[in-house]
Parts: sequence; C-alpha cells; structure tokens
Amino acid sequence: MRLQFLWSEISGAFSPGCSSDVVKVDGVSPLACLLMDDGGQELLGTISWLKEGVKRIGLVKDSTVGLADWSRDAWGAELTKDQVKIYSLYDESYFELISLFSFEAAMLAWINFIEMGPMVGGREVEV
Repeated sequence: MRLQFLWSEISGAFSPGCSSDVVKVDGVSPLACLLMDDGGQELLGTISWLKEGVKRIGLVKDSTVGLADWSRDAWGAELTKDQVKIYSLYDESYFELISLFSFEAAMLAWINFIEMGPMVGGREVEV
C-alpha cells in the first residue's frame, strides 16, 4: 500500500493530508481517513494522540494485551497481532483490514511527516 502525504494551505493555515492507493469501491481509504481524523485538535494535540496509538500498537506486538482499541473522532482501529480493523465510528460495517506491521509503519510515517512541519511538495511512503 502506498500513502501520499501532503500539506495544503487554507486561509493562511496549513493542514496535513493523506491519500492511499488502496481505496474501497466508493474511493475512500479508511486508513487515510483515520490518519487525518484530528478530532478538532490542533496539531500538537494530534501528535500526542497519534503517539498514544503507537504505544497501543506496542502493547499488542509485545503480547501485553491481546486486543487494543484506538479511536479518534469519526474513525477507530481495533488492534490485534494478526490484523488491524480500521472502521467508521458511524457505521462499523464500513471498514478496512490491514496488517499490524503496515498500520504501525503508516502511523510512524504520519507522525514524522507532521512533526517535520509544512513543506513544499509531499512525501510518499510504502507500508
């Protein structure tokens, strides 16, 4: 799966964006939606919650817990060692399954991209 990260400017404020080459039949990527779901927080608050997600991934990887949930405002992720179910909090039948490894790679790349701050162009990552 290939993710494209980019910054856009709206009314003088920069906002990070994400798209994926893996989308559902309606053109939506639950993973990209989850990453961009900021819950209405400023970027610094978003980074701390993203890092909490990485912490929960670690708990699952280390078998400290068998199942962890990490949710934002509109999207959630159910984490197990075998897979991550990324789902809409408004319609749990709308979901995407990816490996825990790919989810962790996407989360870490997204955190890194946001921490680098607004830049010209974007960044593409393979997860």
